[in-house]
Amino acid sequence: MSLLALWFLVGLLCIALVYYLFSVYAAWRFFHPSPTPHMALPPVTILKPLKGAPPDLYDSLASFCRLDYPTFQILCGVRDPNDPAAAVVTKVQHDFPQCDISLVVAPSVIGTNYKVSTLHHLTPQMRYDYLVITDSDVCVEPDYLQMIIPPLTQTETGLVTCVYRGGSGQPLPALLESLMINTTFTTQVVVASQVEQPSYAFGATMALKRACLDAIGGFARLSDYLADDYYLGYLVAQAGYRLQVLPLVVETRPDAGSLRSLFYHQLRWARTQRNCRPGGYISTVVTFGTVWAYVSLLCFWSSVEMTVLTLSVIGMRLLTAALMNTIFLRSTLPRPAILLTLITDLLSFVVWCASLQGNTVRWREYTFRLQKDGRMVRVG
Repeated sequence: MSLLALWFLVGLLCIALVYYLFSVYAAWRFFHPSPTPHMALPPVTILKPLKGAPPDLYDSLASFCRLDYPTFQILCGVRDPNDPAAAVVTKVQHDFPQCDISLVVAPSVIGTNYKVSTLHHLTPQMRYDYLVITDSDVCVEPDYLQMIIPPLTQTETGLVTCVYRGGSGQPLPALLESLMINTTFTTQVVVASQVEQPSYAFGATMALKRACLDAIGGFARLSDYLADDYYLGYLVAQAGYRLQVLPLVVETRPDAGSLRSLFYHQLRWARTQRNCRPGGYISTVVTFGTVWAYVSLLCFWSSVEMTVLTLSVIGMRLLTAALMNTIFLRSTLPRPAILLTLITDLLSFVVWCASLQGNTVRWREYTFRLQKDGRMVRVG
C-alpha cells in the first residue's frame, strides 16, 4: 500500500477517534440541559397509527394509558377492521376504562404513505390543540407528556421531538438492530444537536401544535413522502417555527426476526437519510472508525504505531458505545452485548455502501421507488 494511502488511513482513524471523543462531550451536554421553568399542561391528543400486532403492542399502548397527565385522549387508527391491532386496542380499552382511548377504522387511502393516510383520517376526531404522534412500538414512562408538552407551549416553538433507544434483547437480529440504534444512530443525533439547529423530527415522538399542522397543509401534505417524520419537521421549520430535540428517551422494540429483514429495514432508513440529507449522510463515512481499524489491522499488522492507533480507536469506540447505551440512554440490554458493536459497525458500513446505489425500499409487504424530492411511488 502506498504512503499516500497510509496517511489517508491514519487521517480516517484520527477523525474517528476525535468523533468518538466529541460524542461523549456532546452526550453529556445534551442530557444535562439547563432547567426549564414550570409551564402549563394543556390538553393533548395522542395519535397512534397502527398496522399489525407485534408481541409488545399491548404493553406499548398500555404505557400511554398510565400517563400522569391532567387531560389527554388517545386515537388509534387502522385501515383494515380485521387488523389484529384492532383487537389489541379493544383489550386495552377494556383494561383501562378510565382512559379516553378510541379506535378509528379508515379503509380509504390518500397517497402512498399509508401511515400518514391513517393520521389524516384521525384528524376529525382530534379534540385538542396539542398533538403527539408516536410509532406503534414506542413505550413511555408516566411523566412522558409532562416532559414534552411544556417546551411546546413556548410561542416560538412549533414542534418538539426526542431521541429513542432500542429495547429488544432477542432474537439476535432484533438485538443487533437495538444496538445499532443505541450506539450509532442516537450518537449521530446527539452530535448533530450540538452543531446545528434541528429541522427534522423522529417518528418515535413528534409533538406539535394544531396551528402548525394547519400551516403546512395538514397530514395530506405528507401523504406521498417516505420520510414523513423528517419532512414534518422540515416543513414546520420552513414555516418559521422553532424545533427542539429534547433530552427525553423513549423506547422502541425492533421486531427484526431475521438478518434479511434487519438488512432491508436498515437499508430503508439509510436510503431515506441519503435522500433527505445527502451531504450529511455521505460525510458519515468518516465515523466508521471500527471499519478503518479493521483495514489497518489487515494491511499494517506489522506496524507497532498503526497497531497502537488502531487499538485506541477500537477501545474508544467500545467505551463510547457503552457510555451511550448504558449511562446516557439507560438501556436494559445485556451489558456484554456492547461487544457486538464491533459487528454492528461492520453491518452499518455494508448498509451504508448498499444505500449509495438504488432508489427502491421495502416497507412491510410493499416495495416503493423513492424519488429525488422525497416522494415515493409504489412498485407493482
